[in-house]
Amino acid sequence: MYIYVKESVSKLKTKGYAKELLTGTRELENGLIINTHWYSDDCFIRNPKSTYSIFLCKSYRENGKSKTKQYKIATISYWDIAESYEDDFVDWLSPEFDDILWVKMLAKIDSILAEDGCLKGLSDDEQKEYLYKIQDDLSDKCDCFWNKIVNAFKKTKEYRIHEEHRQILEAYHTNKMNFLEDYDCYPDEYDVCFDIYGRVTNSEYLSRIQSRHSESDFSSGHSSEKIVYRDANYSKTELQYLKKFYKTLATKYHPDTNNNKTTGEMKFINKLKEQWGI
Repeated sequence: MYIYVKESVSKLKTKGYAKELLTGTRELENGLIINTHWYSDDCFIRNPKSTYSIFLCKSYRENGKSKTKQYKIATISYWDIAESYEDDFVDWLSPEFDDILWVKMLAKIDSILAEDGCLKGLSDDEQKEYLYKIQDDLSDKCDCFWNKIVNAFKKTKEYRIHEEHRQILEAYHTNKMNFLEDYDCYPDEYDVCFDIYGRVTNSEYLSRIQSRHSESDFSSGHSSEKIVYRDANYSKTELQYLKKFYKTLATKYHPDTNNNKTTGEMKFINKLKEQWGI
């Protein structure tokens, strides 16, 4: 089996990455102000470029005639390949790894080989060697245009701006995860204290988190001051469901009906009530 690539030209202009990474604030139902960010609707407009249809082909003879069977691996655009530069930043242990363009193509090849049955009767080593040859052929056939596209894209204004945005968001997520780990707080609480650039926007609330954490170092479990500050963004129907859930749990675990043996459970249920916003 071998790889065949068919190139065609698209006639459509498409939207690219956003031109701006916007920031702002919003108020939660409990009155807290948190920092938010989003991409602008104004995007780069991309000109028509090539599209590549990639096939895994099998040559065989039938009734004395040579024939070829084609299995489509993928149809990818110039811009799909350009955006694949971001795949280099994906951790191979993360769930997003399976969404990498090249990984999806390799997975499709595995699926095709299983469907075709061409590996049946081969030893494990022979199967690996067969697969490696196809993967090498895929690399050889695609490298001639793949790297050129990525390198050309990296010279554009769109790449430069989007890469700035990507690095800002990467630093934001890293700082946020470190803060949550250090202070054992809720995600929204970080966004109360810091903006996307890591600048302190609520020093009073930050001091409260730090004090709460210091106090918890001298006691077991979490500090009793810890409050759930999540946005209760539920529909009216969902809120009715949550009220029913709370009523059922409160009835079952209320200390008055359990000889005061369920005080801890009831405290936790009331925390859920706060989090649900009911």
